[in-house]
Amino acid sequence: MEADKLIQAFTQVVRNQDYVFSPEAIATIPALRETIAEFETQAPQELAEVIRNWYINHEDVRDAVLIEEREIDKISKTKPESQENTQENRYRVLQDELQKLQDKKTVAPQPNQP
Repeated sequence: MEADKLIQAFTQVVRNQDYVFSPEAIATIPALRETIAEFETQAPQELAEVIRNWYINHEDVRDAVLIEEREIDKISKTKPESQENTQENRYRVLQDELQKLQDKKTVAPQPNQP
């Protein structure tokens, strides 16, 4: 799997398929975000490896990413890669999408009503 395609596929799954993220996966997102931040200046292959190591423990996410990557292969034959996935902002986009997912899926405790 090509690093850029894996990163793009993972970003799309985070953005559009929140239902594949179990509560356990959501609980590990803060650690994933910290690790991604450490790899901001590294090659895309390094970030792709971080993502692979994370989703190996989250089967539904992994399966969704693999399916999404196949779709990217089909689309990329007819359309050039989008600006969104340029190296400059790929990390920021991924971090933002992970934060949105975490915020959406983490239920804040409701205050007790008298």
